[in-house]
Amino acid sequence: MARRSAVVFGAEGFIGSYLVPYLEGAGFTTFAVSQHPIPARRRVRNAHYTSACDVTDAPRVNAALRRAHPSLVFHLAAMSSPTFSWKEPWTTMQANVLGTLNVLEAVRALAPRARVFVACSSAEYGHGHRPGTPTAETAPLLPLHPYGVSKVAQDLLSYQYFVNYGVRTIRGRIFNTIGPGKTGEVTSDIARQLVAIERGVRPPVVRIGNLNATRDFTDVRDMVRAMVSVTQRGRAGAAYNLASGRPRSIREVLRLLIRLSGTNAAWKVEKDRIRPTDEPYIVGDATRLRQATGWSPRFEFARTLSDILDAFRAVP
Repeated sequence: MARRSAVVFGAEGFIGSYLVPYLEGAGFTTFAVSQHPIPARRRVRNAHYTSACDVTDAPRVNAALRRAHPSLVFHLAAMSSPTFSWKEPWTTMQANVLGTLNVLEAVRALAPRARVFVACSSAEYGHGHRPGTPTAETAPLLPLHPYGVSKVAQDLLSYQYFVNYGVRTIRGRIFNTIGPGKTGEVTSDIARQLVAIERGVRPPVVRIGNLNATRDFTDVRDMVRAMVSVTQRGRAGAAYNLASGRPRSIREVLRLLIRLSGTNAAWKVEKDRIRPTDEPYIVGDATRLRQATGWSPRFEFARTLSDILDAFRAVP
C-alpha cells in the first residue's frame, strides 16, 4: 500500500521539529517546509526538506503543496510571541493571517481532499478564561494582545474555508507546550538558570515573574501525537483544545524544578518579569479532544521537567 503524504509548514519551529519525526515514524512520507534551512543534524532520514518558503509568499506555498500531494497538512508557521506582537503587530498579522490565507487557498486549489490542521492558540480566549474553571471551546474569544487577535483571525478563516469551500480544517487551540529544546517560556527559563547555578556560574537565586499564575502544560511529544490524531479523526471545521487539563501554578513548577535539579536555590520575584495582562488561570478543557481521539498525556510532568533540565545540561 502506498505511503500517505503529509506536509508540515513551519517545520523549523519547536513543535515542527518533533512533528516531522513523529509523522515519519507513523508511516507518512513527510515534506518539511521551512522559511530557513534546517541543519543536517536536525533532519530526519527519508523526510523531504524545502526551505526559503515564507508562508506570506503564495507562489512558494503553492509549489511546496504541489510537490507533496498530501493527505494531511499541518500549518504551524507563525509569529508566535505575544511580546513580539506588541512591538511588531504588522509583522505578526501579516505572517499569521496572510500566511494562513495562503495555505488555505493552496489546499483549496491543489489538495482539496486533504485534512488541514491549523495551529491556533489558547491565547484566543484571553479574558474568556475563568479562574478555577477549565476553558472549553465554547468560551468567548477575547484576546489580550495582537498575537491573540491574529490567532482568532486564523481560527475563523479556517472555519470560513470549511463552511464556504469544504476545506477540511481542524482548528487546534494549543495550550502551553513544553519539552527539551523549547526556549522563551517559563519552564525553560527556570531550567536554564538552574543549570547555570549547578555549574557555579551564577548565584543560587532563580529570577522569576508571577508565581501565582496557573497554567496547563503538555509535553511536546504528547502534543504532536494529539495533533496527528485529531487531524485524522476530528470533525472537519471544528475547534479542539489541545491541553492536558491539569492545572499547575508557576510556584509549583519552580519548586519541582529546584528539587529535580538537586540545588538549594532560592528565588526572587522581579517586577519586570510580570506581564501587565497576565491571565491568572489558563487551563484547557480537552473533553472534546478525548472524545474524538481517545488521547491522553503519557509523559509524567516530572519526566518532562527532568528532560528539559538534561537538554540544558547537554549544552556546553
